[in-house]
Amino acid sequence: MKKQRILIVGSEKGLGLGLAEAWLRKGWEVFTTHLPNTDVSSLLALAERYPGSLSTGEIDVTDASHIAPLVALLSVRQFDIIFMVAGIYGPLHQSVLQASDAEFQQIMMTNAFGPARLARHLIPMLKPGGTLVFMSSHRGSIASNSEPGIGLELYRASKAALNMLARCIFMDISQKGHTVLSIHPGWVTTAMGTLDGAVEAEIDVKTSVNGMISVIEQHRNDRNHLFIDYANNIWPW
Repeated sequence: MKKQRILIVGSEKGLGLGLAEAWLRKGWEVFTTHLPNTDVSSLLALAERYPGSLSTGEIDVTDASHIAPLVALLSVRQFDIIFMVAGIYGPLHQSVLQASDAEFQQIMMTNAFGPARLARHLIPMLKPGGTLVFMSSHRGSIASNSEPGIGLELYRASKAALNMLARCIFMDISQKGHTVLSIHPGWVTTAMGTLDGAVEAEIDVKTSVNGMISVIEQHRNDRNHLFIDYANNIWPW
């Protein structure tokens, strides 16, 4: 029986690494990407544990020059799922008043424009009826933003923009039977989720990863665009 395939963009650590390991355990063929010039020892260890099932490539989603080499590397592959994980928290202040042009550009490029642009290039590698997943956040919900004084303006804006770009992609590919999922992973104990240990998160990586995989399995044939979390709760846009 032919293995199912997934491409996970942003897998050298945190949730991306956890997702890669979980899908390998399920017997899938996994292709992961990582940032150039970064520590990939965890991915190499996974490759040793699952010989022949894990492949890697590098890309910085904010750099357009990285797209063509990755597309060429993947050109003969077809994926059941493509999962865009890459993202950042951005500056700690999270304030429009304090943000520099460079800070705003970085978070929007990394969290919204970069993933959406790369996804557009990867769509031809998505199998008929395949699923495209974006790592969103409940902070990207405009309707649910009822937290005055907490802020997170930059992060919220980047995830709301990602949700809209994901919807635009869905409208262009829905006729082919594809599903698009924008998933909130929960507040997870990762370097990003805890701000490198400065705050305490709500759930661990395993809980988030297992939840997301379950949700994707449940909805990946829905032929719809859902804004949903790891516990299968639908979020308002």
